[in-house]
Amino acid sequence: MSRDLLSVTRLLGPGTEAEQLREALRDVIDPELGIDIVSLGLVYGLDVHDRVAGVVLTTTTPACPLGEYLTDEVRRVLLAGGAVDRVEVVLTHVPTWTPDMMTAETKQAFGW
Repeated sequence: MSRDLLSVTRLLGPGTEAEQLREALRDVIDPELGIDIVSLGLVYGLDVHDRVAGVVLTTTTPACPLGEYLTDEVRRVLLAGGAVDRVEVVLTHVPTWTPDMMTAETKQAFGW
C-alpha cells in the first residue's frame, strides 16, 4: 500500500490533510514500547495551514529521554510524504500523559 500523502490529500480535498498526516504518524514508533505514537496517545494535536504542519506532542513522562528522537521522527515522517513543506513540533507535558490516553487496542495489547 502506498503512503503517497501528497496524492491522497489532493484526492480527498481541503480539510482532510490533518487526518491523513495523523495517520502517517502511526509510522513513528516509540522504541521503548514498540507502539506507534498515535496509538499511545502521545499526539495531542495536529493542524495544517499553508503547507505547514503544527504538531503538539508529549512523552510518557517529562523525564523521558526520547523527546528529541520523537520530534525528529515526526518531522521526518511528515516531510517525507510531500504534503507539507515545514513541520513545527511543540513538546509539552500539559496535560500530563496517562495510560488512559492510549487507544483501547493498545491497552488490550498491554493487558490492561
